[in-house]
Amino acid sequence: MCSKQYSGSRGVINLSDVFTGVYRPVDVARYIRADLSDAITAKTTSKRLTRWIRNGYSDPDLAGKSGRDMTLSFEDLISMRVIATLRSAGVTFPKIRVAEGWLRQQTRHPRPFAVEQMWTESSDVFAEMHERLIAASRYGQLAMEMLREELIPVHGLTFNSRRVASLWSPREGILLDPEIQFGQSCISGTGIPTNAIASMNRAGDSIETIADMYAISGAEVESAISWEFSLAA
Repeated sequence: MCSKQYSGSRGVINLSDVFTGVYRPVDVARYIRADLSDAITAKTTSKRLTRWIRNGYSDPDLAGKSGRDMTLSFEDLISMRVIATLRSAGVTFPKIRVAEGWLRQQTRHPRPFAVEQMWTESSDVFAEMHERLIAASRYGQLAMEMLREELIPVHGLTFNSRRVASLWSPREGILLDPEIQFGQSCISGTGIPTNAIASMNRAGDSIETIADMYAISGAEVESAISWEFSLAA
């Protein structure tokens, strides 16, 4: 568990109290591919994610580790998810690198993409800091407020009062909470892992049987099975 602190505009955040998920690069790649299904994210493999990390787009402490030795936290997962979203929107890696470096300097956090709410409009990366919209990919240039209506948010992320990404809902009915099941995907509002539901279904249990066993709806069971099918694709 991470024990570092983030000193930002909302005070000092003890990361050991915030990020508790545990993931391998291959897990993160599967989540991203299942969540975003365009030509760019379809190529999001664990090797590609490892290269992003080694190039400095995540915690610098991970940069020298081999892919097999990398253990990613929830904040790493969110950082990779944000980068994949920006790439899908057409933002170039040079712009992403500028935004990441500038935000890291401002927030003093090794993973600034996990602690600032991000937007894009296909060419630049925007963030809200001190209630002002800034273009992070332009070294913090102040952006016009009217741009807000045109920006594309990084969907599915929930930020807490300190602007830290605390939850990720990759699709309706599915939730990743770093404090539940080590951050693995669960049915929203429950602690039921989606892989447990899918395993029971593969073993021959019907949707109705599984729904009765967990006291959930058939639609929730189907959503979990569909999500796990996407992860395996």
